[in-house]
Amino acid sequence: MVVKLTSRLSRWKAKTLSVGGRLTLLKSVLGASPLYTLSIFKVPKGVIKEMESIRNSFFKGAELSEKKITWVAWDKVLSSKKKGGLGVASYFALNRALLLKWVWRFVSHDDSLWFRVIQAIHGPRIDLQSIHYSSLWSSILKEVQVLKDRGFDFLDKCSIRVGNGSNTCFWTDIWKGDRPFRDAFPRLFALETNHQISVKDKMDVGLDSSFRRPARGGVESNQLNDLAAIMDTVSLSPASDRWVCSLSNDGVFKVKDVRSSIDDLFLPSHNDSTRWVKSVPIKINIFAWRARRDCLPTRLNLIRRGVSLESTFCPLCLVGEEDVSHVFFRCPLAQEVLRRICRWWEVDWHQWSSFSEWLDWFLDIRLTSKVKSLFEGVFMVAWWAIWGFRNRSIFEAYSLNRSIIFDDIVSRSFLWCYNRSNRSFTWDAWLKNPHLISL
Repeated sequence: MVVKLTSRLSRWKAKTLSVGGRLTLLKSVLGASPLYTLSIFKVPKGVIKEMESIRNSFFKGAELSEKKITWVAWDKVLSSKKKGGLGVASYFALNRALLLKWVWRFVSHDDSLWFRVIQAIHGPRIDLQSIHYSSLWSSILKEVQVLKDRGFDFLDKCSIRVGNGSNTCFWTDIWKGDRPFRDAFPRLFALETNHQISVKDKMDVGLDSSFRRPARGGVESNQLNDLAAIMDTVSLSPASDRWVCSLSNDGVFKVKDVRSSIDDLFLPSHNDSTRWVKSVPIKINIFAWRARRDCLPTRLNLIRRGVSLESTFCPLCLVGEEDVSHVFFRCPLAQEVLRRICRWWEVDWHQWSSFSEWLDWFLDIRLTSKVKSLFEGVFMVAWWAIWGFRNRSIFEAYSLNRSIIFDDIVSRSFLWCYNRSNRSFTWDAWLKNPHLISL
């Protein structure tokens, strides 16, 4: 697996692709991994760690042997966008989700030859099967228990949606509530003569008709009354019984949904979800994501990482210390650029000092959702252009013309937004009245 992954994420691809291209390739390689092996065997932690290290180095555009500063922890990149990451997804979650697919096939009684063989060898109830045998199935069940101990109870996510009640066991299946009736009403279960009776048959004959004796007063009587109250709310239908997985909206087991749930539980979570604008390139979105997370090589961040610098002051204004808030909001160059953008879009400009202040202002702007998304994309392009101008002013010998930054933002944002929008708009409309564009 490691060799195959290394060949797909080769060095020449890392050097020739932008960070957006590398992110796209990482996601596609995850789907093109050796899924058969991942779906049968629990991958050792050391192997998963090495595989993630390869992907991390590729995302940074570096070789495994290179010592390059890591500005973003890899597990934060793996996190979903709603948790503040980039949604790459981990091999750990993929491996476990593929293993849980076999558990789903067993508990949902898919009636295949595989199901009948496992049932004959290990027994009909998964909760009574041993995890101590030396077999693939036992190792999968052991991993189910490990995940449960860590807070992910997969079997609790699986339940029966009763239709006609013919294929649902009244006592042992979880079909009403969050646990089987044998656990909710143990005294009644002890009186039952047919522990495998179906819901349909139980409702046909009556609750206490199959008991070996009538329920007595006290606990038995109370449990019978509680069960009768629950059964008064049950009505059967002509449809067949079917198993549902609560991790999916439609109740159908999907590896993607299970993998996302595992990642959301075990990977780090940021307070804010990742803002993603489809009208600008992926590399611009990644840059804005890094900027909001303060993961750019500003002079203050470089000094914190042990890099020796002559000064911490901003190379553009030589006044304030250079951090992300100064570069994109407090620096006179940034303020002038953002002021011109607000004037162009005919909105009031505010003197922001951080991304959080800008976001509060931006959320209050009254524009249609699609046009507002374009407006946010323009700000992302502006921050990207300011950072690029900052880098060129440091590493290039000749002087740069600051007046062209705004014109560059207008033209680049038009080309990117125009080519990614479902409806076309003219250059004149973009230049004169972008807030009135009809999408």
